Amino acid sequence: MFPNPVGRAAIIAGRHPFIVGALGMLLAASVLGVSLLTLVAARDTAILHAHETSRNVAAVLSSNISRTIDSSDQSLQALIAALDKPAVQHMEPGVRHDLLFSPTAATRYVTGMGVTDERGQLIDGCCSRTHHWNFSDRDYFLVHRQSNKFGLYISAVYQARSRGGVDSMALSRRINNADGSFKGIALVAIDVEYFRRLLDGLDVGSRGVTAIVRTDGTLVARNPALAAAFTRNFSKSLTFPRMVNHESGFYTARSSTDGVLRLYTFERVPGTPLIAVVAPALDDILASWRTLAWMVGVSACAISFAFCAVVWLLAFALRDRALAGDRLTELTQTDPLTGLKNRRALDEVLQNEWDRLQRNDSHLSVLFVDADHFKQYNDQYGHAEGDKALKHLAARIVQRVHRRGDCVARYGGEEFVVVLPDTDAAGAYRVAEGIREQLESSWQTGREAGSAAVHPFTVSIGCATGRRASPATCEELTKAADIALYEAKRAGRNCVRAASAMSQPG
Repeated sequence: MFPNPVGRAAIIAGRHPFIVGALGMLLAASVLGVSLLTLVAARDTAILHAHETSRNVAAVLSSNISRTIDSSDQSLQALIAALDKPAVQHMEPGVRHDLLFSPTAATRYVTGMGVTDERGQLIDGCCSRTHHWNFSDRDYFLVHRQSNKFGLYISAVYQARSRGGVDSMALSRRINNADGSFKGIALVAIDVEYFRRLLDGLDVGSRGVTAIVRTDGTLVARNPALAAAFTRNFSKSLTFPRMVNHESGFYTARSSTDGVLRLYTFERVPGTPLIAVVAPALDDILASWRTLAWMVGVSACAISFAFCAVVWLLAFALRDRALAGDRLTELTQTDPLTGLKNRRALDEVLQNEWDRLQRNDSHLSVLFVDADHFKQYNDQYGHAEGDKALKHLAARIVQRVHRRGDCVARYGGEEFVVVLPDTDAAGAYRVAEGIREQLESSWQTGREAGSAAVHPFTVSIGCATGRRASPATCEELTKAADIALYEAKRAGRNCVRAASAMSQPG
């Protein structure tokens, strides 16, 4: 037997294996759900970490460009201030050139610095005072000639005439005459290779992209470099307005050039029309997460499947054990010859019905049925025939006693007991007489059919009925039925006798 309360739980589980299996599957599904939520949280964390990293990279990139722009602007302002000094203006041209432009010649990526007149003609500059280029068609000249509202102007990317078409950008400031009229510009040319080198030093994954873009949508530099077949102006892109209208930000979009889904982080370079863009590919960001997801997912599914299998096996094992226990209990409470309940089961039924009787105002009747002269029957026909006779009698009793709560049991030997809940004395007598008549009619039916399988015999039956107040105990009730049986025997057998009025409840 199982110990309590574990034993009771095991018995309940054995009687409801499908509920146990369903609960096991629900638990396994819960574990899978928790694993899924954990993986989703890990995915969000990976994306958030990538965003923070990209934001830091964009900030560093923006800071580097800003320092370069500021340094170049300071050089421009220093050049303009020096040009206004009379001492500088009266210097010998070669000396003045060396004073104003020699420091710039040693600066990496600053590939040109110069001063023009009001017509755009180069007056002097780095790295030679003999150049005679005219820049009147350049945007960095035109904006200053047309307006004095611009301070530092950063040009679009252009191909430098003085250096064989190398991609460059110019930073320019207006130079005014004493009356405020346009006198020319001072400019610094920065090689676009500077921006490309900055981007080359950044690692944002195998399919990630870093870029410098102007607010008008033109591409300044990109890593990896964009193929010549693709447009270098992204002003028509649906996502580009996000960059233009915000100082910094973050969004996810599919690239219009190669279709890769990327996480775009951008930051405006302060005081410039330049935007630093860092865009790692989502697949690169989630590569480690996908490996983890596969490992956790496969492991969780395998463990959940194994758990479900074990739960189902355990549930059915407990069911088989419960069924075996029920079968064992049934065998211990069943008479092996007749298939009726045995004496042990009868005692339990009687006690239960007696307890129920004490809780309500009903009746409980007991019949004692005994085969007449059964010893002589066995002596005459043999015990095998006697066993057949007892089976025949049991079947006849069951034919007459068929209500759900009724109980028929073999009391011992050739004696049977019938328990009739909610049956008064008159009803008990009718059932008893019906059993006796059923047995007699079976002989007549057998003779008419010419196939009597059992030698005829008769029964005597004693009846007793109790109520809540009388008799005092269940034992007294069964004793009254037993006494009535002996009265039927003394009356000549093959008859029914009820317990005396003294034994009957009023």
